[in-house]
Amino acid sequence: MSSTTSAKERLPQKVRILLFGNMLSAVGNGLVYPYFFIYLHNVRGIPSALAGVVIGYGAFASLLISPIVGSLIDHWGPKPILMGSLILSGIGYASISTIHNIVQAILVITICSFGQSAMWPSQSAIQAELTPEHQRQRAYGSNFAMLNLGIGAGGLIASVVVSVAKPHSFEVLYWCDGLSFFVYAAIAYSIGNVGHRNEHERAINSARDSGWKEVLADKVYVRFWITCLFAIICGYSQLEVGFASFSSLIAHVPVPKIAYAYAVNCILIATCQLWVVKRTEKWNRSKAIALATTIWLFAWVALSLAGVDRHHALFFIILCQAIFGFAEMVWSPVVPSVVNQLAPDHLRGRYNSASSNAWQFSLIIGPMIAGTLLGAGLQWIWIGGLVIGLAIVTVFALRMKLPDRHEVKP
Repeated sequence: MSSTTSAKERLPQKVRILLFGNMLSAVGNGLVYPYFFIYLHNVRGIPSALAGVVIGYGAFASLLISPIVGSLIDHWGPKPILMGSLILSGIGYASISTIHNIVQAILVITICSFGQSAMWPSQSAIQAELTPEHQRQRAYGSNFAMLNLGIGAGGLIASVVVSVAKPHSFEVLYWCDGLSFFVYAAIAYSIGNVGHRNEHERAINSARDSGWKEVLADKVYVRFWITCLFAIICGYSQLEVGFASFSSLIAHVPVPKIAYAYAVNCILIATCQLWVVKRTEKWNRSKAIALATTIWLFAWVALSLAGVDRHHALFFIILCQAIFGFAEMVWSPVVPSVVNQLAPDHLRGRYNSASSNAWQFSLIIGPMIAGTLLGAGLQWIWIGGLVIGLAIVTVFALRMKLPDRHEVKP
């Protein structure tokens, strides 16, 4: 009896295959995730200001291509776009090893950004097509757990291999990162003829296609998108620049020890995500998003304590990342599930692409806010603004009227 129930609750096999492929790709990402700025500046000698421009340009390039990606997914189906994006990403990330000047950096990052901008919405769309609605939160939660597991494993490997004194060590990491995308592409190809639109389906979609107008006319989705945008600006987008800068410059935590906080976050998500999904998948989704933004608020309060009590600063930045991780575990399954429940089948690509756009906007705006305020010595205005901002976002999240998970029996 229990084995039968377990089999019924198990995610579809093709979804599990895709999750495994994404995890292997994430190992590649983990190899290089913390090192791009260091590689450009310390290894290739590109001035720090220009290296920062390259990183910001990557988010901007992804933002520009994203609307086109959504239209392509709706016309051709998510799998062809996913396959193309993985091949493009593989070429791009392997080519980072060849960068020696700013022109090469811009060219290579354009390839990487286009590939990644297409990968995330197509991956989310094909997972939605292959997963029954009642299992989607579990699928997206599993995806997030395996993503963190892969990034954590890659980070551990990189910490043993990489050395600024040995430029070739960085080149090897980027070759391996590029290879990981080709491995994921081979695994995605193996799931067969799914996620495609045949000629008849393309004709039907073209006849009813009102483009992005229909997405923008969906008032529930637009409110949801705006809420997510400001939540990400006050949350995720502050991690790479804001959190790291505050920890090192204000709390005076040695840079190598900041990695402990990221490791705790990664391990926590990899081990506890599925447990959180099981206990939250029937929750009201508006309240779940509000809970996530509230927990992020307390994460920044914990970080502020690191700036006040520097004797225990390392403890507080680790506590910040642990608290932040719990919010991520609530957020990550719910948000893509809402996107794909609101999306009509013929617009699934555009809805997922718009969701990715919220990330890209945030990854441009968030670091600019953090860099400007922290650079001007206004760290308490920065962290106070995040706390107040998340409190406001929480109120708006509670006022959203999102569809709850449909009780569809397996």
